[in-house]
Amino acid sequence: MSRLGTRALVLAVLTPLLAWGQPSGVPSGRQVRTLVDEVVAARHADKNDMVLDLDARVRARWGDFETFPLTIVRQESLSVDLSSPFMRYRQTLAAYLKIDRPLSDIRWVDGAVVAVEPLRIDAPDVVRISMERAGRPVQPIESDLEPMTFTNGSGEQAVIHAGEVIFPMSAVAPGAPVTVTVVPRTGASIVTAIDEAQLRMLK
Repeated sequence: MSRLGTRALVLAVLTPLLAWGQPSGVPSGRQVRTLVDEVVAARHADKNDMVLDLDARVRARWGDFETFPLTIVRQESLSVDLSSPFMRYRQTLAAYLKIDRPLSDIRWVDGAVVAVEPLRIDAPDVVRISMERAGRPVQPIESDLEPMTFTNGSGEQAVIHAGEVIFPMSAVAPGAPVTVTVVPRTGASIVTAIDEAQLRMLK
């Protein structure tokens, strides 16, 4: 594959998910853990009901939210997603409830997480994830995007970057256009725009 420099393939803006007029703001880890304590105290017979109860309590205070990561790139060989703090916490909570792991072990990640996951050894080697808000670059607060060795069923190996890049939640607050750029070692970068409705759903 030839190197195409900085030429970017601009994806269509993601479909709006939410109407205007709902409560705004982002819950903190402490606030969510307090709600979880209330849910546990309610003694639900079904663990799924515990998650639904938490959802209802969060929606009542902070409005609707997206429960699944936003897709930045989805290919047969590569997945790049964007997750918010409550989204990640909720997914981990559901998993921990299934295996009876202590809920106090759940880590609260205070940032917008872009996760890079190669799905095959011929996946594009993503060497950098960048974000812009209102046309200005946003510096990540943490990153473990690094080369890793992957092996397929035939024993073939490839060294490809994988990991997570965390940006401040202020970068994805409503009120300004946000773009995420996925930069592979070779080939075109992929630029994905996140619209206002989606920004309001990131809790």
